[in-house]
Amino acid sequence: MTSDRFDVHARELQLDALLHEAAGVLPAPGLADRIADALHGARSRSFAPSRRTLLAAAVALFGLGVVGGVAWWQQNGGSIAAIAVAEPDTQDPQPAPAVPKRALTLIADYSDNRVFEVDENGKVVFSLDDVFGAWDAELLQNGNLLLTEFSVSRVQEIDRRGNVVWEYENLKNPYCAERLGTGNTLIADTFASRVIEVDKDGKVVWEFGTEIRPFDAERLVNGNTLIADVLGDRVIEIDKEGEIVWERRDLPNVHDADRLPNGNTLVTLRNKGAVYEIDRDGKIVWEIEGCSSPSDADRLPNGNTLIAENTQVREVDPDGRTVWRRETTWAVEANRYYR
Repeated sequence: MTSDRFDVHARELQLDALLHEAAGVLPAPGLADRIADALHGARSRSFAPSRRTLLAAAVALFGLGVVGGVAWWQQNGGSIAAIAVAEPDTQDPQPAPAVPKRALTLIADYSDNRVFEVDENGKVVFSLDDVFGAWDAELLQNGNLLLTEFSVSRVQEIDRRGNVVWEYENLKNPYCAERLGTGNTLIADTFASRVIEVDKDGKVVWEFGTEIRPFDAERLVNGNTLIADVLGDRVIEIDKEGEIVWERRDLPNVHDADRLPNGNTLVTLRNKGAVYEIDRDGKIVWEIEGCSSPSDADRLPNGNTLIAENTQVREVDPDGRTVWRRETTWAVEANRYYR
């Protein structure tokens, strides 16, 4: 990043801080002038503010007379509702219109050794090549990517410029990795027949492995771990001691398993070309078949399902109709983000 780009980023942060200040309890002296200066300074460096930034600035400048808002509410723990208006018409303050977040889809293409991100129209907005045997790609909260490279037995955290921030290599052809809230990393070390949790220093702090071949592993909110075990054609949920507390068998070549907010489990059967939603009793309550060797499926906030298949990633509605599609060579993982 050049010094000019650093300067632009700094001014964006400055403007963002000023806009948040505008939503505070009392506008600070000269706030309107300082917002205008921030915008002017950005333009003087040949930087065109985003539509989102300009919209936020317009809303802030229009609403400088309004006391209260989101920042005030957060500062007071959300326990007190306040309505205060500086305008003489005594109207209630209106919340700033929400700026729609852009839907981005992060795709791991195993055949192309590539991870890339596309927008709602399928246009590539980010691409990273030479991800050897790309089998999993997760966007972290800090904006970095957590990549699982099956072919070179490695999990890496990289930034958007491709710099390695963290890596773990004591693996045997892993299929997936998940960054936990603790900062540790959960890894399905597939052909080592184990699921491990490693800390930031690479120390294994938890391990489960008893004649399994985990194609997917997910840490649940209750502290248990959900595992897609292709060796046993099953999905199991185990507690911290490794005891099985839930199991669903007869799932041949199961590649992915996600616990849904309703307590059901979304599973992907590659050879069968199917995605099932299974309840706690093991009953199939939703399904789509006829998929092309699916490896991954995620339930989206809108109720649709995102599926990574051979030659494509597509989004289907509850009736199984395709509502979005992006061609690929061999997609094995797809994640939808909103930002």
